[in-house]
Formats: sequence, C-alpha cells, structure tokens
Amino acid sequence: MASVTLRDLAKRFDSSHSPALRDFSLEVKDGEFLVLLGPSGCGKTTALRCIAGLEEPSAGQVFIADRDVTHLPPGERDVAMVFQNYALYPHLSVRENIGFALEVRGVGKREVMRRVLETAARLELSDLLDRKPAQLSGGQRQRVALARALVGRPPVLILDDPFASVDAAKEEEIAAKLRALAQGRTVLLMTHRLRAAQLADRVVVLDAGRVVEQGRHADLVSSGGLYARLWRIQQLEEEIARA
Repeated sequence: MASVTLRDLAKRFDSSHSPALRDFSLEVKDGEFLVLLGPSGCGKTTALRCIAGLEEPSAGQVFIADRDVTHLPPGERDVAMVFQNYALYPHLSVRENIGFALEVRGVGKREVMRRVLETAARLELSDLLDRKPAQLSGGQRQRVALARALVGRPPVLILDDPFASVDAAKEEEIAAKLRALAQGRTVLLMTHRLRAAQLADRVVVLDAGRVVEQGRHADLVSSGGLYARLWRIQQLEEEIARA
C-alpha cells in the first residue's frame, strides 16, 4: 500500500485563464478509498493526472509512499490509471488486453494466465476473454480496462470517471466490486456521478481548483453544501430518466 500526498499543488495551462489547481493540498492514507468530485472544470482530472505523472504541476509537490515523485515519469510511480475512454488495444483480445502489462514486465506465461483468469472472473468477464474490444458494450470495455489495471496489483489505483458509460444501477454494482477488488491498495476515484461516493472512506469536493468540502457521503448530504446540491440534482435527473 502507499499513501498519496499533494502539497500546495498548482497547475496553470494558460496564463490568460484561471489556474486548474490552486494551493491544492490533500493527504490520502494507505489503503484509503477516496472519491474526488465537483462541478465540471473544477480540477478533478488535473489533480489525478498530476499524481499519475501525466501532467507536471506548475508549483507544489506530489508524494507517493513518502517519496517525492513530482518530476518522475509515470512508469516510476507504481500507479495504475484507468481512463474514461478505456484506451484498450483494438487488435488484441480481452484476454490479451488484460495480461499485456504483465507480459511486458516479464511475468511468466502461467502466472499471467492465472492472474488474468482470476481478475476476469471477479469482474464477470470470463465469457468474453476471446472477444475483441469492438465486440463489447461500453460497460464491458470499461470493466476490461479495470481488470487490466487491477491485474498488475498496483499500490495506487487512479480511476478517471469509470462509470461514464453505465447506468446508475450498474454504477453501484461495479463500484461495490471495485471496492472489494481494491482491498489492500490506495484508490482515488474521480466521478461526475455520486452513487459510488456512498462506498468511499472519504469524499473530497473540489470547486475552482480547491478543496471546499470533505467527509463521508451521509455527512456531506446533511451539511447542505455543494455536495448536497449535486446529490439532489443527480437524484432529480434519475427520476426524470425513469419517468
């Protein structure tokens, strides 16, 4: 497991616009399941990309397991990231997509197969292993991307809006599976959908590049702040969709 610490992080993409992050500090404990959310453009994805090494902060520091990784490339951070757009290899089967990173690392074929089969079973992908990504639904492709990240057993797992292609019921189901599969590692989940936040150890709410609220789902709903407003909006949207 590994803690994640952000100290006074700032990120500016264009001097003519407001910074994506400003004075952003966050402590994520070893093994914590943390959900990061807020309005569009609040800095959620930028923060996660800075942790993963896909963006370099304009100021501040990133620590993983008490090691300063601010200027290290992604491959040296012991972090796995699942993107909203899946980023699967279209010419490889589901089996090959899941096991690809293990093979690159030189893991033996028998161990690769064992771990692929085990992870696929836990994400209900066993019957899809010989299919190509084009033969899968959006939700199935998302689960393949999750399996590919989890099979490597990363100490830190970053998820960038993994529920964008599934409905509310499937969101809760996948989130519950993910919570079980992620035991023993630190998870940072960014989402625009709030149902998964009910399973989090802690929810961190961003607005305009800063942390404005944090706590458990029930406490934030009762507090009447930004999270509570976002929760009410989502419930209303789901009611309209069901009507």
